[in-house]
Amino acid sequence: MTPDVIWAQEILHAIRRIHQYIEAKDACYEIDVSSELNLLWKNFISNGVQLEYAETDHIRDARMKQMLHWIHSHYAEKIKLEDIARAGQLSRSECCRYFKRLLKTSPLQYVIDYRIQQSLLLLQQQDNTVTDVAFQVGFNSTSYFIDTFRKTIGMTPHIYKKHHEQVSDA
Repeated sequence: MTPDVIWAQEILHAIRRIHQYIEAKDACYEIDVSSELNLLWKNFISNGVQLEYAETDHIRDARMKQMLHWIHSHYAEKIKLEDIARAGQLSRSECCRYFKRLLKTSPLQYVIDYRIQQSLLLLQQQDNTVTDVAFQVGFNSTSYFIDTFRKTIGMTPHIYKKHHEQVSDA
């Protein structure tokens, strides 16, 4: 905005008038301020100023924190993308974009990875079987848990459990 452009001058005049109305505080000055603000925005929009919603880092981080907290609290349950998106007050597609942009993964892959991480702790307990652990962390199929665990950790849950027992006994 430069003062030599007519519409920019009108905006600057509106700002000055708003300031005067606020200083004077005459009866119903709020209505005058509101009218000037409407004219100000009309000038911006009419003259091609792009109005973009720039989400602040704080809002973005708070939403991601809400979604992660929800996942961490419900990972043992059946989780759908809609559930995660709802926790962040986002659409499903925007939820996916958030995870891709901030965590470089999809929401559901994050859930799987988190479940595997939680299973590591449970597998270290001697009284837990692989099947018990699979169901405790939200997998509804032991074979899918074993396959996913192997791809993520590089060994089966049973071998991980045996290895941890040997390390603990030593």
